[in-house]
Amino acid sequence: MATPTLPTPADPASTLSALSTPDTTRIPPPARGVARPAAPGRLGLRLLAAIDLVLPDLSEPGVTGELAAGLAWAAAAGETCRITRPVDGVRSAVAAIRAGELGAARGLLEHAAAELRDAPALPVPRPATGVQRRSI
Repeated sequence: MATPTLPTPADPASTLSALSTPDTTRIPPPARGVARPAAPGRLGLRLLAAIDLVLPDLSEPGVTGELAAGLAWAAAAGETCRITRPVDGVRSAVAAIRAGELGAARGLLEHAAAELRDAPALPVPRPATGVQRRSI
């Protein structure tokens, strides 16, 4: 009984070169530059943007939705505990808009916007040092 044999190519080097493709595209290495320090962030930036968007006309439909979205952004960023007075002012303004008291709502929103413009900037995190310090 004869054992079956697999056909072998005449020149194994030619088969290998046919299977491999030349590397014509090279990805450049990442540029190593000096890292710029991060810019300090502002507290309630999106809430202030929502207030500025709705202040020109409080009678438009969707005003309370825009303010609720600004409050949601502040809550998602964890800022509501740092800017409690403007957040409470916006919540009161939403209630006043729903009650039809647009004059009171305008005053509350203007006051909240002024407080947000005066809010301090967030501190910039320091870069990590090469050596991690641990407390014992």
